[in-house]
Amino acid sequence: MSRINISNTENFAELRQGNGYYVDKTDFLKEFLKDYQRPDHFRSPGAATLFTRPRRFGKTLFLSMLAEFFDISKDSAQLFAGLKVSSNEALCKTWMNKYPVLFVSLKRVTAKNFEDALDKLGRLIGDLCLKHRILLKSKKLDREERKTLKALRKKQASRNTLCEALLILSRAMYYHYEKPAILLIDEYDVPVAEAEENGYYDEMIDFFKEFFSNGLKTNEYLKMAVLTGCLRIVRESVFTGLNNLTCYGVSDEKFSDIFGFTQTEVDTLLTEAGLAQRKEEVKNWYDGYCFGDTQEVYCPWSIMRYIDDAQGKPNTRPKAYWLHTSANALLQRLIDGSTSDLTDVIDTLLEGGSFVAKLNLCPTYGQLSATPENIWSLLYQTGYLTRIPKGMPDKSLLPESDLELLAIPNREIAWLFREELEHWFSKQVTASQRNGLCTAFWKPDAELFAKLLSETLLVSISMYDYKEHFYHGMLAGIFISTAAQTFSNLETGEGRSDILVIDNRKAAVIEVKRTTRVQDLPALVEEGMQQIAAKQYDTRVKAIPMVRTILHWSIAFCKKTCLAKARIVRHEE
Repeated sequence: MSRINISNTENFAELRQGNGYYVDKTDFLKEFLKDYQRPDHFRSPGAATLFTRPRRFGKTLFLSMLAEFFDISKDSAQLFAGLKVSSNEALCKTWMNKYPVLFVSLKRVTAKNFEDALDKLGRLIGDLCLKHRILLKSKKLDREERKTLKALRKKQASRNTLCEALLILSRAMYYHYEKPAILLIDEYDVPVAEAEENGYYDEMIDFFKEFFSNGLKTNEYLKMAVLTGCLRIVRESVFTGLNNLTCYGVSDEKFSDIFGFTQTEVDTLLTEAGLAQRKEEVKNWYDGYCFGDTQEVYCPWSIMRYIDDAQGKPNTRPKAYWLHTSANALLQRLIDGSTSDLTDVIDTLLEGGSFVAKLNLCPTYGQLSATPENIWSLLYQTGYLTRIPKGMPDKSLLPESDLELLAIPNREIAWLFREELEHWFSKQVTASQRNGLCTAFWKPDAELFAKLLSETLLVSISMYDYKEHFYHGMLAGIFISTAAQTFSNLETGEGRSDILVIDNRKAAVIEVKRTTRVQDLPALVEEGMQQIAAKQYDTRVKAIPMVRTILHWSIAFCKKTCLAKARIVRHEE
């Protein structure tokens, strides 16, 4: 089987020098730098440009590529050899290694309070001064400028000086190299997001308003600036007065294929990795994002992780690689604050449906949880939802241009939604309730289990009742905090089991049913038992040698009442 080198690095130079697989995005430079009035010339693309995309869509690697291309202190010709931009001799002659570059990543400026956040920022700026230590001894800078740089380097600078750090460093570069600097800022919105989460939002806004204003608005020593982030908060007060900021987000057609992998790129990638036969499976799990008007893209992080796993283990099945990329606090916030209307929407989404929503693509962080509009906008911009480019309702039904038809993009994100629901439900069940339920479950005592579960529904579930997905989530949540392994919607036998639980030598297959009529519960319970047997949902656990006991459970719900039936299909001492 063919094999390609998948690298985990977000450093462009390391990736290229280590012969890592790179999906070539360097043709962006031609489009970004070209002069539309004079097609054969290149121009500086404005003072500042902001690109917003979800997490894990290649933003850091993108900026690292730009840094290597522009940096005057490097010779990058070999790094770009064979890439699209290298064929454009005029562009490379004009721009490659011609400008000093200040590359700043704010992704680690995270803290529980404002003072600790400033301390982290101070250390970050100090490290930048060390990286550009040539400026500390440059004879082209006067004594006071070198003294200020040394104070920043030693983390001894005042708060006012720290506010001017971007201006100070770019000015020093201008004097030393005798050329304006290019400023690259990665994850520009992380410090503000962290501040909003931890209660020091106002202090952080006041600081970064000055920090960005000094670095971007009143900085005559810049050639240009490029920023990346997750949210398009261009009206946020951190950018007050910055009128020369151009934004390209998930809704914008221009540069819609720069972040994420297109279908053509994924097809090539799978073929070169010897995995072309996995195309449909990969598409179902990781495709589905719509950027701009019609551009269909895959999540690059998930694709690369899947290919890396599949090359090592040919039987690898797709899974959710986004799970450990962040705390998924956005979904937790949505679920914790849901009303009945939001619950209906979540249920529609988990059924594979879509809904119409009005989006606010320029929220402030202080507004993020204020309205459903802002919640959907937040989930849209961060990749948990996407817009549907085709099949939109008639425009007469959607007179406002900011109305969109939204859906969960793929199975990976649907899995994350379900996972967060299960964790939410696990927190609603007390340890005492869980112990009683687990004891009755494994005994198995269907009558006692149904009685205890009905009591749990009465005291624990409010807005999240009456939906099959939420009953499903509650049952899975019961086992999450135990030693048991819990799997939802796992392919096994001739279909997908609702819930599969494996606890050491014991395993159980659970089928969940729901009805609006209590008199239908007995028939539904029988239907569930027959479905488990007919579709052989226990095939997977029967193949595990250590599993000595296998149970079939069918549980049917009607509002806050349930009926259950259990069957022992294997019991070996």
